[in-house]
Amino acid sequence: MQKLALIFSIFMASAFVSCQKDYVCVCTNADTGHVSYGDNIKTNVFTKKAAEESCKANNDVSGGALENCHLE
Repeated sequence: MQKLALIFSIFMASAFVSCQKDYVCVCTNADTGHVSYGDNIKTNVFTKKAAEESCKANNDVSGGALENCHLE
């Protein structure tokens, strides 16, 4: 039983570390049309959706100054 728990723990730890990718939150300035690069985000399969939602929230927080925020 302990071997199974150890193997599962190693598998989960490797899934969180080895599958991480770097993304950048990119937004377009609504007034000028220029692309602005925001935060660098290092995420994995399990946390990418939350990172995307956080990046898209810049559309609302900026008061309309930023639009089309997404991860690249």
